[in-house]
Amino acid sequence: MNDELPALAPNLATVDRRDTATETYSAGAVPVEYRFRPADADVRHLVVVFSGLGAPNGYHFAGKSLSGLRANVLWIRDDFDGNYSYYMCRGMNFDIEGAVLGLIEGTLNRLGLTRDQVTVLGVSKGGSAALYYGLKYGYRNIVSVVPQFLIGSYVRDRAVTGRYMMGDDMPQQHVDVLDRAIPDLLKTYGGQGHNIYLFTSEADEQYETEISPHLQLFWACENFNFIRTSSQLVRQHGEVSFYNLQLTLGVLAALAEGAAPRMGFVENGDTRVDPVEQQRYLAELRGTDALTAVLLKQEIRGGSLQLSGHAFIPGQSPHGEFPATKSLVVEGRGKYWEFPLATTEAKYTYSRYFDRFARDYADGGFESDAESGVPMKGIPGGVYDLSVRVQSPAEGIDRRTKLVTQRAFDIRRPVGGIEVCLIGDGNRVRLIRRPLIGHVSQETAFALEKSWLKDRTLHVEGVFFIHGIEAAERGHAHYYLVLRGERSTHSFRLGMSRKVAAIRPHVRPGDYGTYDFGYFATSGYKGVSLDKAPAGDYEAYISMSTGGSLFSAPAGNVTLP
Repeated sequence: MNDELPALAPNLATVDRRDTATETYSAGAVPVEYRFRPADADVRHLVVVFSGLGAPNGYHFAGKSLSGLRANVLWIRDDFDGNYSYYMCRGMNFDIEGAVLGLIEGTLNRLGLTRDQVTVLGVSKGGSAALYYGLKYGYRNIVSVVPQFLIGSYVRDRAVTGRYMMGDDMPQQHVDVLDRAIPDLLKTYGGQGHNIYLFTSEADEQYETEISPHLQLFWACENFNFIRTSSQLVRQHGEVSFYNLQLTLGVLAALAEGAAPRMGFVENGDTRVDPVEQQRYLAELRGTDALTAVLLKQEIRGGSLQLSGHAFIPGQSPHGEFPATKSLVVEGRGKYWEFPLATTEAKYTYSRYFDRFARDYADGGFESDAESGVPMKGIPGGVYDLSVRVQSPAEGIDRRTKLVTQRAFDIRRPVGGIEVCLIGDGNRVRLIRRPLIGHVSQETAFALEKSWLKDRTLHVEGVFFIHGIEAAERGHAHYYLVLRGERSTHSFRLGMSRKVAAIRPHVRPGDYGTYDFGYFATSGYKGVSLDKAPAGDYEAYISMSTGGSLFSAPAGNVTLP
């Protein structure tokens, strides 16, 4: 019997079979960026997703929306030379289309699927691409949300994209070619052999030019499904997709399982409003002690808070609209500080804060009153809760509520000798100010592996972790370099690296924690500039901020000429 153990093999139980891979297809005339996620179970279907304008990172439906879909999913990014192309052309050269088609066909061949086992999906610009590719290349299922049919005319009014697709002069003959691309396919084939699902709304400002004139072109499509939304919550082009997300997902799931829904003409949504009941309800809501305050964007710059979000008195006064003033309250240690906030325009509040009746809080936004932000200078160290105060003097309303956020965040920044933290979730937003040189713990593992000072540029790197506090992932903590002199203190953010070989010798026997990312360094190992620090002697410290704790370790002395 062989006494030697075989080498460890990969454990498939630890592998995410459906992990999304981001790659570039390079076999065509132009490179095409894409993401791919394999199917679950024995579902033999491919969903191809084309992106609309302004898609996050260039991909639509790439977040959690398709997480429950069991089909293979191919997301294709429309980013060529930094421009949009409708997945068609640049300067009327259709090599982009050829490359995208090559990616789709190559994926089908690899998966052993046919064009009958494909659904093409897209919103707006992506909806146009779904129609174009689906009709032209015979992909059986087409799900298109608020597409543009007259592509040439549409992009001509968006000059950057228009010039890229049609040439600098955007001649009319080129506009006509792109305008006819989808209508001519429909006139020739009428959508026959396809399952087509077209989502739209008369509230879409593009409906009369892009959708309505072309509906008769689907005459030959045996399974043409037209979903038109009429709702208080859909008032423009960009809201149709979100409103119909659940229905769209249902259609995709059915198509992936080989069960093509037949809905025909559907009008969804509800526009019925009793104006008397609406006025009564909103007036009653106005009379409660309720207030809405949601933080949407946040940052710390130079010790000041850059904040923006929504804050308003819900409901509606029966006597009309009245101006309101808003302020930020920072409260803690038995004291409070109040700072004025500027009122800003707020979009989509009628759908985001829908409460039985749609109410548009057009002036419901807020931001820092000064461009530099809300100053925190003068507020002593401690933990503070943030709230928003809204006053409507004409109505006799003066209310305050805690500030919350719909996406949790944890921002920490060094400012001189102070660490400023802004931490928020669905329950509260807190401000923490504390000295950057913190607790020196006996549980600290610290070693300054390398440092140099050249022409007022200082580099440091080394090991720093706390026994018992996991450092298994990047972002487990924030590292800072602190230089404390007689007249001033200067601080800098540091990065972190995974250097297991350097870290392992510092792990105590019997400690089974993982500290692989417990290694700090200046960004890019290039050092930090000390040009703003006056000449003199400084004590150097490395600080590590994690959870509610801040630890520090002395790192020698620095003399600046």
